[in-house]
This record gives sequence, structure tokens and C-alpha cells, in this order.
Amino acid sequence: MHKARYWLLLKIAKLPKVFTYGVGALAAFLVFMAAVTTTIWLDTARMAKQHEHALGLYAAAIAESGQLLQHLFSHDDLGCNPADLLHLNAHLLKSHYLREIGIMNVDGALACSTALGILDTPIKGGYPVKESRSGLKILVNVPLAISDKSVLAVIVQDPPFNTVVSPFVIDEIYRSADVVWMHTVNGLILMHTDVPPDVLEEMQSRAVGSTGPGFSLHTDGYELLTAGPQPDLLLQTHRSLAAIAADNPFLFPGALLGALLIGGLTTAAVSPHVRKLAGLQNRLEYLCDERYLTLEYQPIFDLDTLKPVGCEVLARLSEGQTRWMPDSFISALQENELEQQFDHAVARKAIRELAQHLPRLPDDFAVALNFFPRSVKPHTLLPVLNEAMNASGRADFHICIEIVEHALSTDLLGEVECLKSSGFEIAVDDFGTGYSNLRAVTMLSPQRLKIDRSFVSELEEQGLRSNLIAEIVDIARAVNAQTIAEGIETMRQVRLLTLAGVRYGQGFGLARPMPVTELGAMLRQSFVAA
Repeated sequence: MHKARYWLLLKIAKLPKVFTYGVGALAAFLVFMAAVTTTIWLDTARMAKQHEHALGLYAAAIAESGQLLQHLFSHDDLGCNPADLLHLNAHLLKSHYLREIGIMNVDGALACSTALGILDTPIKGGYPVKESRSGLKILVNVPLAISDKSVLAVIVQDPPFNTVVSPFVIDEIYRSADVVWMHTVNGLILMHTDVPPDVLEEMQSRAVGSTGPGFSLHTDGYELLTAGPQPDLLLQTHRSLAAIAADNPFLFPGALLGALLIGGLTTAAVSPHVRKLAGLQNRLEYLCDERYLTLEYQPIFDLDTLKPVGCEVLARLSEGQTRWMPDSFISALQENELEQQFDHAVARKAIRELAQHLPRLPDDFAVALNFFPRSVKPHTLLPVLNEAMNASGRADFHICIEIVEHALSTDLLGEVECLKSSGFEIAVDDFGTGYSNLRAVTMLSPQRLKIDRSFVSELEEQGLRSNLIAEIVDIARAVNAQTIAEGIETMRQVRLLTLAGVRYGQGFGLARPMPVTELGAMLRQSFVAA
């Protein structure tokens, strides 16, 4: 989880616009999909209601037919005569779903009916009789002439009687679905369809293979299979998105416009949050690790002999090809209280690198490590330094702990004394920028005072600040400390500092910060030459 969060924050930092617009696009997509899903759900509910209504009609018609046939069988002597046909018509007038009642002869031919009367020649239609799964004998899609109009009828038969379901009922059932199937004892048969043959073949395979009614999504829409409590009929409807859109012409354009609006508002809302997440401060917790540290070493020279006598460790943070200088992350480190984690990582890595790459050194070679005041806690710092020095196997250089002057206070007296008694030197960095801390400097008695570069830069022009260097040297002598000048740019500054009593110095005019391998090569050359 730790690595995943850092990876995400780094991606946000590298591609803030991608994440900003990506979140907006995702919001727009989700809104649009929610609208589409809602539309499909509502359309499905409408189709399901339509199916249920059709199945209810069929169940009512079949129930009415069954009741009538059962009643007709109670009259053993019903036949094709005017009185009996009048009796049949009386029953038909009470019917809601039946259009005609007929009587067949012993050969199965229609001998008379309520619509045709007594036939001179019985009609033998030859239409196959299907036995439904519920046990009904049914003739499907039999053409009948009603009011000079040919219609397809469904006939329920129980010899010698049959009943014709109203074509208006059948039409309503057929209009309710793309395909209407009937379950028979011999399998599924087609009653009605409005789809092309190739589509019908695919739908039939799904209907036959289905374990029951249900809803299924397809690439272009959805399909609904519905069966009623009366087990004969199976209704199948396939609804494409194009068909749904055609039925709702303003819905999809409205959903798209709404999605774009939400996407735009979301982009505007998340933009400041993405910028904040992209900030380095959010990744510092992960970057305060040796893997992300790049260390450089600036040599410190004896200004009389120009021989290196030590070095200062300078830390940068690296993320791939990006390198962060201290000015860009120090304040964030302090705000997040990560100073100790950062300083400890720098100390461990610097000691290890120096031990691996430096030649044998004079015993007085000093390695200066900068520490934040929060890190100068002996109970946590000493174990880190001692463990690193023991692991290095080196005793030919010693550690000098640098603390910036503006952070000095008498509150650090106990910590500094503990560190000094453990064999570590103390240096006050950027001395002169916080002159009011003179009392603290006197009480802490550091071994080194580092003169801030702002004093050195005015030396050649003899600026006001440069005139204070002699006083700083006097303060150093008073506390028995050595002086180190920072920011030396020219050899003339070296001569002037020497005349002022400054013994050590560092700066671009003497040597720039360098990788540890270059420092090792320089020290080898210097000590061999000596």
C-alpha cells in the first residue's frame, strides 16, 4: 500500500492534467452510463409489464375456454341444430376472450359454428394440432375470415368442441414481444415473430437453451424472456440501444449534455486538489529514504596550504530524472516533521559512501553533516551515527554535526554536550546571520564556526558586512573554535580571509560539490602529492 500510494502520487505529479481531465471524463462517463442504465432499466420494466399483461390475457382466455368446454361437455346432446347453436351463441355472448364456438363431426371436420352456422360441407382444415405442456390441444395461426378480413386465430380444441380465441386478444399478445413461443410436449414451437430469419435463429437458440425466464445484456442492448404462471407461452423481446433511443429521442442527447456538464464541473472542482496532490510535500514521506537521496561532497580546505581537510555533505532528492535542491523541499520537510527521517537517511548513506570510496585519510579529516534542530536528539541520533561508523570499518575521519545559527538556543545545551562527549564535533552553520544568539554560542562552545557566505561576498568591495569577519574570528577564539568561511569565489577572497585570521574555507572558487568518486580521486591525488 505504501509503494502504491507513492506511485500514484508520482504519476499525479508527472501528469496532473491527465488526472484532472481523467477524473472529469470519468465523472462524465459515469453520469452518462447511469443515464443509459436507468433508461435500460425503465425500458426493461416497461417491456416486463407488457409481457406480463400479454401473458395475463392468454391465461384468462385459456381459462375461459377451458371453463366453457367443460360446461359444453355437461350437455351430452348438443349438436348442429338451430336450437343448440343458439345455446352456443348465448354462451359466446357472455364470453370476454372467445370469438367463436364450433362442433366437429366424428371425422374431426368442422360441422357447424356460431359464426358459420350449419355447414353443408364440413371443413377439414388439416392444421396440425399441438399439445401444449399444460395438456391443451391447440391449433396455432389458423386463417379465419372475420368481417371480410382474414385473421390468424388460435383454436383450443377438445373434440367434438373447439373455441376460437379472439384475434384481437391474440394480436395484443403478438404485439407484446418480438417472438412468441409455445412450449409443447414435443418442444418449443414458434407462434409469432417480427424479426428476420437470421436474428430469429439466434434468438431461438437462446430461448431453447435458457433455463427459464430472465434478463440478459448484449453488446447492442438487452434481451427479456418472460414466462407466465400458465406454462405454455414464452415471450422473447430483444431491445437494441438504437430502438430505445428511437423511443426516447431526447433522452440520450440530454444525457450526453448532462454528462459533459458534470464532467466540466468535476474537472474544475478537482483541479486544485490534483495540483495540491502533485506537490512534492505529499511525497516527502517516501523520498526521505536512501534510495532517493543523491549526495554531493564539497571539500573544505586549509586556506594556508590549500590542502583538503574535510568535506561537507550536501543532499538532494532524486525522482527518476528530476533532482530537487534543498530550497525546494526544506520548508516542506519541517511542515511535515520529517527532518529526523531525512537527516538519519543522509547520515547513513554519506558514511557508507565515504567509507567505500575515500582513501586512507589524516586523523583530523572532518565530515560535516547538516542537522535540523529536531534531529539533534542524542537518544535517536547517536545510535544512527555509531551504527553507521561501526559498519563502515573506518576510524580515519570523524563526524562534525552542523547546526544553523538561527536554530541555536540554550535548550540544546544538554543535547550538544552529550554529542560532544560521545566524540562528535559541533559546528555552527551560517554564523553571523543570527547575531543575537551569541550567548547561546558561548554556552554551547562549538568546535567550528562557519562564516556565512553573505560576509565573504562583500570582502573585495570592503562592504559593511565584511568588516564583521574580524569580530567573528575574535568570537571563535573566545570559545576556542576554528572558523570556516563559506562561499569563497576567488583567490583574492582566500588571501583576505587568511589575513583576517580565518583558517579554513569552502566555495566554488576552491572546489564545487562533487560525487563521492570524484572526491576520492581528488583526495588520493592530494595526499600522494603531499
